[in-house]
Amino acid sequence: MKKALFATLLSIVLLALLAACSSELQDADDLPFAPRLIGAHGIGYAHLGSDNFHGRDIAQNFGWDITGCRSCHGVDYSGGNTRQSCNASGCHVAADGGPEACYVCHGDAMTKTSYPQWYSTHATHLEGGPNSSATIACNDCHVLPANYADPLHIDDATPGKAEVHFDNELAATVTLGTVGVPVFNSENVTCANTYCHGNFTNGNNKTVAWKGTDQAKCGSCHGDEATGDPLPTAPHPQSPSCASCHGSVVDANRNIIDPDRHVNGVLNVFGVERTNW
Repeated sequence: MKKALFATLLSIVLLALLAACSSELQDADDLPFAPRLIGAHGIGYAHLGSDNFHGRDIAQNFGWDITGCRSCHGVDYSGGNTRQSCNASGCHVAADGGPEACYVCHGDAMTKTSYPQWYSTHATHLEGGPNSSATIACNDCHVLPANYADPLHIDDATPGKAEVHFDNELAATVTLGTVGVPVFNSENVTCANTYCHGNFTNGNNKTVAWKGTDQAKCGSCHGDEATGDPLPTAPHPQSPSCASCHGSVVDANRNIIDPDRHVNGVLNVFGVERTNW
């Protein structure tokens, strides 16, 4: 009788474990909460460094489609039949859409920053830098989906890739020396013919690699990239002092003193902003 009762209880426990979905962490300091490391998905499903991490599983086996999680965890991922909320750990916040928040798949779940963090280029374009205050919004290069389920968001044509469309007015600025139109090469992940990287009068019109480093160092857009000398070649006047003509932008040591006037689509010369250059 005792053996039968024990077997029955063991079966119930096993069924409960199989029915539950995991919400595990490596330790209590990883996130605000540390749920117990048990569940149908197996150990490590919520641990970022695990081979069984759910982000890797969803990317490799489900093409980033997380809607299947709703069948167990509910339409809002708050628990559903499993009573295991995907929003309980702190990575996913219900108010932001839970696991469907933009920053979950391409961003930082802890800082809630939505753009990808893998390369510094996104931050530079979206936030500007010490030498230029110019910023480019996400929808200047991408057609933003209305929501996670938007057909434009996760598609079979280019899985795991974001399509790039140059709708940015700054990148498409036209000068007398502009050549061609801005273009993005998805095969080698490069941008070419953009004003921002020298496609203008007396510019170098540099093709830049999105995954590269130091793509906008001094001399790369106009001047000599090897030496860092920003002075364009002739027919640009060969004055050693940039400040003599562009004093509102640069000082005598060729340091940018007004980032708002550098890479802003106009030519700042002798204190005048020119668009006919």
